[in-house]
Amino acid sequence: MKDLTKTSGHSYTVTDNEVPCVLPSPACGKGAEKRVKPAKGVHAALFAALAFIASGSCAQTPPPASPLTDTPFSAASTSRYPAELPPESAVRDALARLPELQAARANIDYSAAERRRLQSGPYEWNLRFDPARRKTRTDGNSNDYGISVERPLRWFGKAEKDQELGQQTMSLAELAYADAWHEAGRALLAAWFELLREEHAVLRVSEQVALSGQLLDGMQKRVRAGDTPKMELLLAQTETQRLIAVQQQATQRAGLARIALEHKYPGLPLPPSMTASSAPPLPDIPEGVESADWGARIISSNHELEQAQARARQKQLLAERGALERTPDPTVALRYTSERSGEDRIVGVAVSIPLPGEARRADHAGALAQLDQAQQEETRIRNKVEREARQLLTQAMAAKEIAATQARIRDQARNNAALVTKAYALGESSFTDILLVSRQALEATQAAETAHLDALETHARLLLDAHRIWNLEHEH
Repeated sequence: MKDLTKTSGHSYTVTDNEVPCVLPSPACGKGAEKRVKPAKGVHAALFAALAFIASGSCAQTPPPASPLTDTPFSAASTSRYPAELPPESAVRDALARLPELQAARANIDYSAAERRRLQSGPYEWNLRFDPARRKTRTDGNSNDYGISVERPLRWFGKAEKDQELGQQTMSLAELAYADAWHEAGRALLAAWFELLREEHAVLRVSEQVALSGQLLDGMQKRVRAGDTPKMELLLAQTETQRLIAVQQQATQRAGLARIALEHKYPGLPLPPSMTASSAPPLPDIPEGVESADWGARIISSNHELEQAQARARQKQLLAERGALERTPDPTVALRYTSERSGEDRIVGVAVSIPLPGEARRADHAGALAQLDQAQQEETRIRNKVEREARQLLTQAMAAKEIAATQARIRDQARNNAALVTKAYALGESSFTDILLVSRQALEATQAAETAHLDALETHARLLLDAHRIWNLEHEH
């Protein structure tokens, strides 16, 4: 009698006369069982192990009610936060501490100073003092001097246009910060699901390693008793070593993914390492992502497009400012002059106006060219954003179908494993058949879980790009 509870988290009691075979069925999550009589009691442990392989991760079947599926995935359901993601407040804190976000925040402060500079204008007051000594033949020598205060003046609406430019510069910096926040959220989302995928891969392979080890122990006893060919033992040993190598690789990848999250997002609560008994069920994949409104919502909330529009507006303002600059600004001076040691005192006003030349016309032509370039860039980015929005919606719909297909393949692989296991126990198939179907069952289970997580990630990305999660609190 052998208990397999320790390695799998599921209770299986095996005797030499009767072993449980959990066959895949719609009631798999309810633990549907069939009992069969093996041809050889010596293969009881093998039969139980392969039965567990056939059952796969039935414990991972999501419950009927999921936090993500109480209502269809629509505008009314977007307030529901995906259960597989870290707490939203923790995500906000982690993103706010990123160096790239701090740098973008500093750029807002710089733009605020730039706005004040533009509003103040490029001109300053100039104080001029001209001392002189006069020598005449008749009146002798005298001390003369002149004092003037002068300053160029912006006219023809240039001051108002500079104020608009300053405000546009500030808006660009704020949009750049919002875009940096969004891109950081995308990076965190991708890293988070990468960790989930690697953790689930480690979980599945670890289950197989434990079951293969139990199988190997039972076969060693049978070889010593002369009931099993040594060739089958060699095959079992090779398979166990192969699974151990796969487990080591999966553990390494999961460790690297966890380190990446821990170091880039310190303070972010990470999911605990999974075991068969502690792994939570995966949430259901939400419905209703085919709504066309999502595409419009993603496009209207896209910061990259908003930045392109803001840059085009800035270039338009610069072109308008360049057109005004073709008319030079006058310099107005208030002058006071003292001559002949104060005998003559003169107070006056001086006005000087530069004569415009080809350089000003060239500057205006260059500004118009930059405006055209910015407008073409806006068109390019708009097309790119619209294309990516449609691709994301298509991916969200396809991911659900792919996950359903992979789930059917997983169930079929479990059925095959159960049938081949039963045939082997009855002496109707070889041990190589057992190895083949067990590998197929493992690969199908991993592929189904990966496809399920891919669909959940696409759903979360849809919420993120539509600014339903992790968005800046002040951006709207």
